[in-house]
Amino acid sequence: MKPGGDAGLFVCEPVVLERAMLKIFSIGGLALVLSGAALSAMPEPPGFTALNTLLPAQPGNKACYVRSYDAAQLRAHPRQRIAAMKFLLSVGAYDPKPEKAEQPSERFYYMFSMSVSRHGDKRLLHTSGDCLVDAEISCVVDCDGGGVMLDKMPPAGSLIVRLKDDGIRMFHDCDEEQGILVKPGTDDKVFRLDKAASEDCRALEDKEE
Repeated sequence: MKPGGDAGLFVCEPVVLERAMLKIFSIGGLALVLSGAALSAMPEPPGFTALNTLLPAQPGNKACYVRSYDAAQLRAHPRQRIAAMKFLLSVGAYDPKPEKAEQPSERFYYMFSMSVSRHGDKRLLHTSGDCLVDAEISCVVDCDGGGVMLDKMPPAGSLIVRLKDDGIRMFHDCDEEQGILVKPGTDDKVFRLDKAASEDCRALEDKEE
C-alpha cells in the first residue's frame, strides 16, 4: 500500500517491524557480550604472570629464598659486602574486593620482606614493602625507600634479586627515620637466592607491611 500520494513511503507490517527490531537488539546484545568477553580476556601484566609462576596468587601463600656466602666466596669477591640475604614473598587479597575486579591482578597483591647481613657489620638489616607488577617486577619500600628488581624468568627453585641503582633502605620508617641505605657495589648488584623452607623466613613474617 502506498499512502500519501507521491511521498514514496511504504508502511511496514507490524510483524515485519517487530522482527527487524528484534534483529537489531540481538546484534547489539551480541556486541556487548563479545565486548565484555574481550575485556575479561585481557592478558595479565607480564610482571604479575611471572610472580604468579613463582608463587600462585592465593591469599596466604608464601615463598622463602635464602643465600649465605661462605668465606671462600667473599675472599674471591673482596668488594662484596653482603654476606647473607633472605627474601620472603607473600600474597594478600584486597579487602573489600575492588568493584568490577575480574583479573587476579586486580584482586590479589604481592608483598615482600627481606633481611641482609653485611661483612664487618654485626647488625641484621631488614625492610619490607610491596611488589609492583607491570612490564617487570619491582619490589619497593614506601616513602622513597628504594627497592629491588626480580628477574621475570628466574631459574627453577631460585630467585634473582637485583639491587636498584639508588639502593634500598633498611629500618625505613616513613614518619621517623630514613634507615640505612644499602647500595649496589661492584660485587653487590645481583644475587641468586635458593628456595628454602618457610621456617627459614619465619623471622621475616612479622616485618611485612
